[in-house]
Amino acid sequence: MMKSKALHWQEPVTAPCPVCNGSGEWAGMFSTGPCANCDGTGLVGEDGEPLELRELLPMMRRQRDRQWDRLRRLWQTPGVQEAVEAHRQRRIEEGREWERQQRKRLRGG
Repeated sequence: MMKSKALHWQEPVTAPCPVCNGSGEWAGMFSTGPCANCDGTGLVGEDGEPLELRELLPMMRRQRDRQWDRLRRLWQTPGVQEAVEAHRQRRIEEGREWERQQRKRLRGG
């Protein structure tokens, strides 16, 4: 497997796929699937051709790493952990209430 060299690799110039408008999916009348023009990535090179795997993988890894870093920073923001826990507790209580309503409905009440 060929590895990219961090010091020499440059992210390729990309554009949204003209076929799927950058979504990576085509939508038919009864189904959807990955776009054949961009191989499901939503991106094409500046020439309109799908990106090569050797260009695409390092770019996707960098995007993944940036998103993980962003998520870690967000998680460390004051109040975020408490807000997430409060939301989780609300969802649990909503689930319990829904179950109570379903039991009551099934009993005919």
